[in-house]
Amino acid sequence: MRLRLRFSKIGKVRFVGHRDVARIIERGLRRCGVPVTYSEGFSPRVRLSFGLALPTCYESEAEYLDIPLDPESVVDGDVVCTGWREGTTNSIEQLRTALNEALPTGFEVVTLVIEPKVGPSLQESIISCTWRFDIRGGNLELVQRAIVAALESSTVEADRKKKNEILRENIRDGIYDLRADGTSELGPIVVAELSAKPRVIRPSELVEVLAPGSELGVARRTHQWIEREGARYEPLALNNSRTIKDLA
Repeated sequence: MRLRLRFSKIGKVRFVGHRDVARIIERGLRRCGVPVTYSEGFSPRVRLSFGLALPTCYESEAEYLDIPLDPESVVDGDVVCTGWREGTTNSIEQLRTALNEALPTGFEVVTLVIEPKVGPSLQESIISCTWRFDIRGGNLELVQRAIVAALESSTVEADRKKKNEILRENIRDGIYDLRADGTSELGPIVVAELSAKPRVIRPSELVEVLAPGSELGVARRTHQWIEREGARYEPLALNNSRTIKDLA
């Protein structure tokens, strides 16, 4: 069995790195008495399986996390807590509320489910991400023209840093959707769906293409997409409230 979470990371916590996010969530799980499973060895750790790592300084409305559970701790779709909350039983909604109370401001568990542990990991499953970001100092009309030119072209070159070396790559095949969506106080807003395989393309790579000399403002991941049997969907939709009872 596993607990799958969808959580957001918005505001000042965007400056918290991925490893620190894992530690923060691990402490929150302990405070809530979630019956997680641990790795073996001299220093056992909670088994956490995230979706794609979120770059530091980026926000997100759609982060995903799988947490293996002790099957004996799930009774009729409810979770029997451990640790200092041993003996307490929480429903899905009670557990979501408890986790939000345990996590710092800026993190919010928006939905969660208990389900069988089947299929590939989240990281292996994600094929693309949708981003919403603004371009600091850009001009909307010029950005719109650059978007049209990029979509009509077979080549969109961007710089990528790899092992202290700057590489020039064609990222056009990894741009699935690209459009302007008004302006913010920082500049033009762009919505883009970018590939996660064979490599992850980030909004920062598009800034120089769409508005040379400008800077990336606030970038927010709004969706992570997986594909099953030709259909595309999110690992956990916002209105999802399944429990193990629904999967029986």
